[in-house]
Amino acid sequence: MVLRPPRAGGYDGVLRRPPMPGPVLATVLAFALLALLFALATVHRLLAEDGSLGAAVFFAAMAVTCVFVAFSLSGRRPWAAYPAYVSSGLFAVASLGMFGAITIVGVGLLAWVLWALNSRSGREWLSGRHRLR
Repeated sequence: MVLRPPRAGGYDGVLRRPPMPGPVLATVLAFALLALLFALATVHRLLAEDGSLGAAVFFAAMAVTCVFVAFSLSGRRPWAAYPAYVSSGLFAVASLGMFGAITIVGVGLLAWVLWALNSRSGREWLSGRHRLR
């Protein structure tokens, strides 16, 4: 079987979805990693003898939110930026009480999400529009 690369002309480029921009891909991967970390924190809080139920519920809610954001961004939903803003804002606000490395991570995630999803390539990819070349 011979595989040929797609031709530059024709309808191949029109029918194919444009690739995900790098900043949006990094954002999806960051939220997927956060979902995994929050799920592990939920299990840890549930299994720990002195773990509080409130913390386990918070970690579970954040894990579900991060999964929702990752899937909505990778699914190219036009409204996907708003849950990303809200969840990264909640993470930044929740981390402010810690005053340490977690605060830097929370505020850094909020700054990254605001930059990545408001960049020109991110806005165009999420809106479904693409430029003709």
